[in-house]
Amino acid sequence: MKLNDINSEASEAAFGFKATSSSLKPVHLAQVVFSNVLESTYEADDLFNFVEKPGNAPSSELAEKYHDLFESSRNLSDEQMDNLRLKMRKVLDNDNALYASTPTYTAMTGMSDWFIHNRTVGRTPSRFIHTVIKNSSSDIGQKLTDQLRDHHDAVSLLFRPLVIDGERDNITVSPWKEPALGDAFEDQKITNEFVDGFGTLSKHLKDSNGEHDLNFARDLRRTIKFAGFMIYVYMANRHNEIREDKSKDEPVPLVLNYTGNSDNPVADVSLESFRIVGSEIQLATRLGVRHVLDRKGYRDYSKDEILREIENNNFLELNRRRTEKIRQDHEKFEQVFRASRDPEKDSTFHRLVDAVSNVIHDFSNRFDTYTPQSTAQTLAWRAGLLKPRGNRANKRRFRPDPEMLEPIILSVVGPGQEISLQELSNELRERYGIIVGGTEQDRAHLAQWDVRLGASAAESDPLNNQNYDGFRRTVSDLGYADEYADGVTIISTPEGEA
Repeated sequence: MKLNDINSEASEAAFGFKATSSSLKPVHLAQVVFSNVLESTYEADDLFNFVEKPGNAPSSELAEKYHDLFESSRNLSDEQMDNLRLKMRKVLDNDNALYASTPTYTAMTGMSDWFIHNRTVGRTPSRFIHTVIKNSSSDIGQKLTDQLRDHHDAVSLLFRPLVIDGERDNITVSPWKEPALGDAFEDQKITNEFVDGFGTLSKHLKDSNGEHDLNFARDLRRTIKFAGFMIYVYMANRHNEIREDKSKDEPVPLVLNYTGNSDNPVADVSLESFRIVGSEIQLATRLGVRHVLDRKGYRDYSKDEILREIENNNFLELNRRRTEKIRQDHEKFEQVFRASRDPEKDSTFHRLVDAVSNVIHDFSNRFDTYTPQSTAQTLAWRAGLLKPRGNRANKRRFRPDPEMLEPIILSVVGPGQEISLQELSNELRERYGIIVGGTEQDRAHLAQWDVRLGASAAESDPLNNQNYDGFRRTVSDLGYADEYADGVTIISTPEGEA
C-alpha cells in the first residue's frame, strides 16, 4: 500500500479532483482555468531568451532578430542592450512574483494568453472550476475569452514583440469526471449555487464592444477569487452531501469575524467553524479512503493477514532507504491499526480504513502525505479568505479580504439590483453558509452544526450587533451600501460596466 496514492485517489473519489498539493495557489487556478477557456496558449521561448541574465547570455551573443524587435532597442550598443534587458527582466520577475513562475514554462501577466504549458499544479481542481463556468447559462466564458485575448495592458504592450510571432499550442481540455462517491451537480448540491453565482457574477464583467480595449484585470481577479472561494466551500460541504446517514439541511457555517479582534464570542465561533470545515473535509476524505481500499481488494484481508504483512515490513510501500526507518514506520502503523475502532462497524476492514485515514492525516509529516484538508486551508489563506495567513499561523478565522468579499457579493446581487443588508446576509447564509449576523436563522443554523454562540461581557448578542455592524461598514467601504435615516442599509450594484 502506497499511502500517497491512496491519499490522492481518495480525494478524487470524494471531490472529483486531486487535492493533495502544498503548492496550489490562486494563480495556478488562474493559469489553468484561463488556458482552458482559451483552449490555447502561446510559446514564450523568445521572451525568456531575451530576458536571460546578460551575464549568462550577453547581448553580443543574442540572435540578430532580438536587436530589432523594439523601436527603443535599435542601434543600441551591447552595453545599452544589456541594461534594457535587465530592466525588462525586473518587470518580468516582479510580475511572476504575482503570477506563479516555474523555471522554464511560465509566462507573464494574468492579463494575457501567455500561460504556463506545464499545467500539472492546479490542473484537476481547475478543470472542475472550468466545468462549473461552462455549466453557467451566462456568457462568462466569452467575456473571459475576450479579455484574455486583449493585450492592451502596459506589461503586455511592453513584451508583445517577443511573442507576437510565437507558436501557439492548442490545448485539449479533458472533461471533468464526476466524483465516484456521488455527483456534484445533482439537485440540492452546493455546486449548483456556484453555477448560479458565476452566472450572476458574469453580469458584472465587461462586455466587448468590438474594440481592443477590454483588458480589465479586476474582472479576471474577481473570477479567480470567487473560484478559490468556491473550491473551499465545495470541499467543506462534500461530506454532508455523500455520507450515508441523513445530511444536515444547512451548509457548513462560515462565520465571518468583523468584530475587529480575536478575543470575543464571535471570533471563537469563527474559529470553531474553521475547525468544522477541516473536520468535514477529513471525513469526506475518509469516505474516499474506504472507497479506494474497497476497490483495491483490502476488504478481503483478515486481521491476522494485515498484522503478518506489517510484521514483515511488507504492508506499506515507503520512500525509505534505511531498514530501521521502514521498521519504525510499520510499527507506528500497527499501533494506529490496533487502536483504531469504528463505533458502528467494528470490522477488520473498517478498522483498516480508520487506520489509513488517521495515518494520512495525523502523521502526515512522517508519511509524507499532504491532505485535502491542508490543501483547502492553505488555498483559503492564500486566496484571502482566512486570517491570519502563513504556514505557521494558528487560530485561523474567516475574515475575507475586500478583493475576496467583493465577488462573493456580486455573485448574489445582480447589476442594478437593490436589496437590504439583512436580505444579503440571508442570501449569503442560505447559499454558501456564510454567517455575519442580521438574520433570525443564524443561531438555528449554527445549532444544527452543534455550535453555540454565547454572550460577551459587553453585550448579549455580539453577532447581531457588533459583527453585523462591522460587516455593514465593510460592504459600505466597497461602495455597495447606502445607509438611510431610518436605520435601513440598502445594498446596490451598478447597472453595468462600461
